[in-house]
Amino acid sequence: MLNRRSALKWLHWLSLGLILYFFLVEPGKNRADPGLALATHAGVGLLLAIVVLVWTVMAATKGLAGRAGPKLPDWAKRFHRINHRVLQIALPVMVATGALAGLMAPFAIKAFGLLQINPASGSKSLHDFAEEVHDLAFNALLAVIALHVVFHLWRHFLLKDNALRIMLPRLLHKYL
Repeated sequence: MLNRRSALKWLHWLSLGLILYFFLVEPGKNRADPGLALATHAGVGLLLAIVVLVWTVMAATKGLAGRAGPKLPDWAKRFHRINHRVLQIALPVMVATGALAGLMAPFAIKAFGLLQINPASGSKSLHDFAEEVHDLAFNALLAVIALHVVFHLWRHFLLKDNALRIMLPRLLHKYL
């Protein structure tokens, strides 16, 4: 059984992998099979929604698992707290905007081609608007994630406080 800290580490990296999928694969740009791309996008979105829900409940009930390290200067301690709070808000917002875009679709969307996740009774104009909002939310999330990554790389490699070792599952420590 995983303890809370280990579970959060796995959720952290699973979230990154799922978000990386969304960054690399856009259904609208897949000309080979746009229906399959949308079905996969919806399925991965559903998986991300579950991960974000679990992560959000854990954060809401227990708070952040870690605190800013003692080597961090005051500005970095403030950035650490703010960046993590923004991520805790931005992830559910991005998932919610994606769910809204799916619900507004005038066509059926089946996660992984199996589970229909919307009523298929929305309007094209509302769907298009919701997709734009979702794209904006996703791009904002990517910017926050980029800041998060740069900050923790700075901590690990320049400040030398082992930030990545703290965040990676023990299984991967040998690679640092």
